[in-house]
Parts: sequence; C-alpha cells; structure tokens
Amino acid sequence: MDTEFEEIGHSGGKVTFTITTDEEGRCMYQIGYGSSRPGPVTLIGIYALGGVPVGSYAFGGIGSASDPSPSGCYPVILASDSQGKFGHKCPQCRKYWRSGPWPNVCPYCALRAPSHEFLSEAQLRYVNHYCEVLQDALTDLENGEVEIDMDEVADAVGSGSEKPSFYVSEESQQKKFTCPVCDEYNDILGRFGYCSSCGTRNDLTDFEENSVQTIRERLNAGNALEKCLRDAASEFDSFMGQIAKELVNNIPLTEKRKQRLLKNRFYNIEEVCDIFKSWFDIDLCKGMKKGEYDHVALMFHRRHVHEHNGGEVDEKYLSDSGDTKVRLKQHLRETQEDVHMLLSCLVKMSRNVHEGFHEIFPPFPEPVEAFKEKKARIARYSQK
Repeated sequence: MDTEFEEIGHSGGKVTFTITTDEEGRCMYQIGYGSSRPGPVTLIGIYALGGVPVGSYAFGGIGSASDPSPSGCYPVILASDSQGKFGHKCPQCRKYWRSGPWPNVCPYCALRAPSHEFLSEAQLRYVNHYCEVLQDALTDLENGEVEIDMDEVADAVGSGSEKPSFYVSEESQQKKFTCPVCDEYNDILGRFGYCSSCGTRNDLTDFEENSVQTIRERLNAGNALEKCLRDAASEFDSFMGQIAKELVNNIPLTEKRKQRLLKNRFYNIEEVCDIFKSWFDIDLCKGMKKGEYDHVALMFHRRHVHEHNGGEVDEKYLSDSGDTKVRLKQHLRETQEDVHMLLSCLVKMSRNVHEGFHEIFPPFPEPVEAFKEKKARIARYSQK
C-alpha cells in the first residue's frame, strides 16, 4: 500500500522503432513494445502532432488493425506507472490525480474534456521526446532500429543518479477510492471529489462507509452517546457542505444564495430541506416517513443543546423543538437506539441529495453501462 505523496516509478519496458526503406526510397517504420519487468503495466495509444497530443487510439488485436494515424501524427505508446495507473493533470484547475488510463472528468473542478487533454506534465515530456526520437530516426536512418529504454527511467526512481530528460514518474495522493458506479480507481488530493471516469461524486460512499459506519461501531462499543450524536450531525453537515459548494461552483446563483450555501451550516433541517427543494428541486425527504423527518429535526435540536449548553435544556430548545417530554434545565440523555435511528435517517437524506445532485449533473453513461455489463457477464458465468 503506497503512502501519501510517495513517488511511484514507471512500469519500464522498451519502445523500439524499426526503420525500413524500400527500393523506391519510401521510408516506413514499425513500433514495438516489450517488457520483462515484474509487476502490472497498462498500455494506451496517443496521437501526437509535433510532439503535442491531439487524440487517442485503440491498439489492434487479433484479426483487427490499429486505428489509422491522422495526417502528420505519430502514434505514441504510453505505459502506466508500476501500479498500472496513470497520473493526470487538469488543464483548467491544474490539479493532479491518478486513475486508470482514460479520464473524462476532473475530480476537482468537474471539467469534462477528451482523455488526452488530461495527460500529466511528465507524460507530456515523454510524448515530446518520443516524437523527437522517431522523427530523428526517420531522418537519419535508411534501415535500422532505435530504442527508448524506459527501464532506465524506472530504475532512476529513488536513486541519486541524474534523471533522463524525459523522466516519468507519478505520485500517490491521499484519498484512494473505487467508484461503485463504474468501478474506476481514483487517487485524489483531499477527501471528496468526482470519479474521473464517470463523474459520480464520492461524498455519499464516504459518508455511508466511513462516517456512519465508524459512528455505529463507536455506539455499539459503548462510547458517549452525546458525542456520537454531535459527530453524526457534524458529518452530515460536512456532506451537505460539499454538495452545496459544488452547486455554487456549477450553477449560476445570486450572491445572497451563494453566501447562504457557503457560509452557513446545515443543522436547521427545516431550512435545509426548504432551500434544496425550492432552489434545486432536490427533495431530502423523498420516501421518508414524517416520523423520520421529525426525529432528525429533534435530534439536531438536542445536538445544539449538547454542543452549546452543556446538555441542559433552555428556553430556546423548548421553543424551537416543541419537545414536551422534558422540562427547563433538565439534562438531556440520549439512547443508543435514537442515535442509530438518526444515522439511518441521515443516510436516507444523503442518498436523496446524491440522487438529486446527479439528476442535475448526470454521470457519463458509457463507463457506467460497461460496468453493468461486466457484472452481468460475471453473474452469468458464476451460474454455469
């Protein structure tokens, strides 16, 4: 398991250009790739014009040829890092991440662009070097071979030796997650972001599998109920804040509405439900029973008392919550059952928010459908 910001070496291998000249003086070339190094490697094809990537291409297989090169372009073979992944850099926000070979979306700013526009700076240097070597070989050789030794690049990782001018390595980031919708691996800076393949946000998965699960485990282990209640509300507030920020970044809003979404918290459930329903047609309470909504509202009022009043009931709590089961100055005591119920209700609300957000910003259908078909094939095979 790689750590944060660890350098990840190239997968190595050798690219060979074989130059031949026929009797009529026509110069031709073939490109080959070989590797004897252990470990995973993924190869992709990029078209480059004058050393600048302009598109992608599919390799030929048995009984099929590779895509024909556009006029003036060289087909470039680009290999992954030693973990089978690729580094990427967004041309808009300039931020870096790692994933599979063909991103469609920047996980940070949500820019949608052709995959070849997300190459990292190291990959761009390599593509330029590759084209220069091939061009020089075509100019200087009638017949012969020229080689780009990427094993030399791979061996230079972590060494004190001078790096090649086209040195390629990648860097692990902080949050590693596999998208549950399209099965793409992502390694991003920070905690929250979009899947770079299909564009699905990871906030919901993080909330359910990390935040909620951790709090449930603490509840079952006998941890302080009031602390678990406060943390549940805080994690939901964080989830809502991330979605609100993305809505602000991608939807034109008045300055007043922007400031409400960016500056204020999301503990007032009645206000939050109204804002998301009236502004974005996102219904937090879709499919929920009234008792579930009322429970969330009550527990968030109780959170405020624990957070700001030492757990003692005051006039504000009695007025705002409508709770008639407690009296002024009474010390509130929570139950494990109530906090578990709160977590279940918050999961329902979060799923509604996630679904509503992606109705506004739908994921790319191709990787999603490809993963569904893959799962269906596996299911059929397992039944045989």
